[in-house]
Amino acid sequence: MKFCFFGNISGVLKGQTPGGGELQVCLLAKALALKGHDVVIIDPFATDSFVTDEGVKVINMPRWNKGLKGIRLFSYRIPTLWKTLVGQNADYYYVRMRVYLHLIPYLAARKIKGKFIVGLAHDLDVSSFATKFKYEYKPKFNLLKFFTLVIPNDLVFKYLLKRSDYITLQHSGQELNSNSIKGKAKVFPNIFDNKNLPLVQDPSKDYFIHVGSLTILKGARNLYDLIKGLDKKNTIVIVGKPKDKKSGKIYEQLGDMENVILKGSLDHKETIRLIANAKALISTSNSEGFPNIFLEAWATGVPVISLIVNPGNVINKYGLGICCDGDLEKMKASIEKNETRAIDKEKLKSYVSEFHDFSTAADRFLSIINN
Repeated sequence: MKFCFFGNISGVLKGQTPGGGELQVCLLAKALALKGHDVVIIDPFATDSFVTDEGVKVINMPRWNKGLKGIRLFSYRIPTLWKTLVGQNADYYYVRMRVYLHLIPYLAARKIKGKFIVGLAHDLDVSSFATKFKYEYKPKFNLLKFFTLVIPNDLVFKYLLKRSDYITLQHSGQELNSNSIKGKAKVFPNIFDNKNLPLVQDPSKDYFIHVGSLTILKGARNLYDLIKGLDKKNTIVIVGKPKDKKSGKIYEQLGDMENVILKGSLDHKETIRLIANAKALISTSNSEGFPNIFLEAWATGVPVISLIVNPGNVINKYGLGICCDGDLEKMKASIEKNETRAIDKEKLKSYVSEFHDFSTAADRFLSIINN
């Protein structure tokens, strides 16, 4: 079978990951190619066209950023994208995240009578507009982008959800109204590739760690309130940088706290090493999908203490840590008492291997579309 993916994916294939959604598309494309399927990624942001060791073909569009904004969308981008996508004559077209240009691969799939798949990348994808505005749009509000980018992205995504042949959910908590969609909605858990995990023989386990960009959506204010009330005996290592003005101020305040170590942005290998040496990964995010960072922690035998995020209730169901159900005092107590210390690290690793392993990803995905 032939699969055609569209998006800013080539950077992941070269070791530069824009985000979790792009990483998941890349891993799925690799898994399908290794199974012998014809896999193409149309990436207008790629600097060149190339083929990966797994056999994934990447096709770029050299003139994507040439010309005047607005005009080039209709004079070059849409016509060229349409011609390229239709020319693939793929059996399946796959997109992920909220992007208005995803309408083009949908129409291409309909043109050549292929199937169209939408993958959810975040719980906000199926949340109300009010929730999206509060946590995602308001903290970095720009009036022009709101009407020319945000609104079109949301409207097209809603349209595609209703008309897709398949919708892949990250976890069972991402519920869709079955009466409002045409296709089949199935859970396809995030993929994790454990090839490059560091081997930590004697982890120090003398700190807790928070990893990821600091934004209002990802709970920067929650993190500050949590650490402010913590016993200073508990060291918190923070990996990541702020992404909005409010979070920037919070980041500065965190840097003044005696029990906080700010690491800034680190490469993936060093980040994983720090996670593997931690007592637990802490998450104060208001909303996520299925965080890749959770998988990275569990794969290294490190439990998670989460304020709110508990995708599909897996933390409770499989004993992967503690979810505090939005209660900061409960989270504070969990950290101060180190309540996750007795969790068997092998159980955490086994969970990732059973439900998220890269080696079984293609078969798991194919079972959804074949049934």
